[in-house]
Amino acid sequence: MDLLSGIIEAFSFPELVSQDGGRVDSLVIAIHLLMLVLFVGWLIYYFVALWKFQASNNPNADYKGVKSKTITNSIEGAVIVAELLLVVVATYFWNFYANKADDFSEASVVRVTAEQFAWSARYPGADGKLGIQDKTLVTGANPFGIDKSEPYWEDDVEVLKADIVVPMIKNDDGTHKSVTVDLTSKDVIHCFKVLPLRICQDVIPGMRIPIHFRPTKTGRYQITCAQLCGDGHARMKGAIKVIDKAEWNEWYKAEKGKKNPAGEKAAAAVTTTGDDNA
Repeated sequence: MDLLSGIIEAFSFPELVSQDGGRVDSLVIAIHLLMLVLFVGWLIYYFVALWKFQASNNPNADYKGVKSKTITNSIEGAVIVAELLLVVVATYFWNFYANKADDFSEASVVRVTAEQFAWSARYPGADGKLGIQDKTLVTGANPFGIDKSEPYWEDDVEVLKADIVVPMIKNDDGTHKSVTVDLTSKDVIHCFKVLPLRICQDVIPGMRIPIHFRPTKTGRYQITCAQLCGDGHARMKGAIKVIDKAEWNEWYKAEKGKKNPAGEKAAAAVTTTGDDNA
């Protein structure tokens, strides 16, 4: 029984802590079932071909072969149908995760910036909006490449190379509030993958790619970079920390208290203007 339990656990889905993550599990199951049907179909085809064209049934070689197009057309049709099913299903799930959630708001956006080899985050301040980032403005004193000639940046909360903290908030209708992670990179392509949240998205320099999820359980969940991003790829570890609303308010208040607006306003005077490319 222990062996059977171990096998079942090894082939089971990891812990699910996202309200809509079950859809991803359903997609994975649907694809595997489709592959199983195709696998069994091809096995039947091969065994039928072996039986039909065995030497005892065909003692003399016939170099003209089968003239009917029925088998060829059937196989081509099956391949086309399978490809269409994959495209349609994949497009549906991509739209579900890429499009804005019903309860989307700019105040719930977390800008996550990847770099070799760490993850950093910015949160909107009291104005509920993030300032503009431009990767050409990245310096040691301006690690996010913030364009300080534009508005909204002064009250943003910045967390460098630490846990990405997000709130778990329950709506009045019993659903959980969506969180938007806005992904960008300062250098090469990375991949933001959090298995319990059923998130996996490439992070591409010069682009901002949003993903939406609804956390349903507090905890600390590992971020895996699922793209080979350099010699230190194996060291690029991070975590999403999901906390309840009360703890989130305390954390957010503490992070805002660490800011020094006077120093940042002085730095803005010597910062050049750039395009919003990151």
